[in-house]
Amino acid sequence: MLTASIELIAGIIVILALAILAVRLRALDVAGSISGALISFIVFLAGGFSWFFMIVVFVGISSAFTRYRYDYKHKLGTAQEKMGVRSWPNSIANGTVSVIASALWIYTRSEIFAVMFLTSVAAAMSDTLATEVGLLSHSQPRLIIHPKKLVEPGTSGGTTILGDLTALVTSLGMSIVGIVLLVIKTTSLSNLLISFAAVGIGSLSGVFFDSLLGASVQVMYRCLVCGKATENSNHHGQAAAYVRGIRYFDNNVVNFVGILFGSLVSIAVYFLITK
Repeated sequence: MLTASIELIAGIIVILALAILAVRLRALDVAGSISGALISFIVFLAGGFSWFFMIVVFVGISSAFTRYRYDYKHKLGTAQEKMGVRSWPNSIANGTVSVIASALWIYTRSEIFAVMFLTSVAAAMSDTLATEVGLLSHSQPRLIIHPKKLVEPGTSGGTTILGDLTALVTSLGMSIVGIVLLVIKTTSLSNLLISFAAVGIGSLSGVFFDSLLGASVQVMYRCLVCGKATENSNHHGQAAAYVRGIRYFDNNVVNFVGILFGSLVSIAVYFLITK
């Protein structure tokens, strides 16, 4: 009992320290850091430091890739706003499914929800890195629902081979990291392989579905200053012109739905293989 209390106190201290560090390093703003800390605490209650570390990996690597060649992305008009500093909508969009999986794990202690959690983090990171690395591709993106159609870099639903390969490598890599960290606690080799397959297929499905939504229903605007397509209603400090999609169905909503879809796919794959 004492050991559990010490671990809980240590977890709270580490979460608060990293939340402050995230603000200092401008990975998150204050609101994003607070929401991220709450998400991290629930995740920590479910799986301890191993689950929490997956969140740290996601935030750290995603932030690093967002800032990588930021000036180049900014010139293209595709860079994240605020120098890549993310706020609470992004934290909620990327972390809600992890919270749901953590809560279900606490209630049931079923391995399937550990798979769901790992998939949610892998899908979120795969989508983020596919976007950030794909923007550096020398080839022009193609619209996922119309592969022959070339689109501007940064267009929702636009994909490149470089971005797709990044998503694949990230999905597999996060699956391996999660298994090494014992996010999925099983001594059975067959269960580990099944979990690895479920997480990999689920996270890639989430990225694919995210792109489909981005190409079809996500709201898109055009900047009246630079003329670039953008996911943001404001660009270069001015209101952008509406082009297509469902209003308020923005990138954060698409991210949440994509992660949720991928996580549900991982559950389905896990059940199909094990039954």
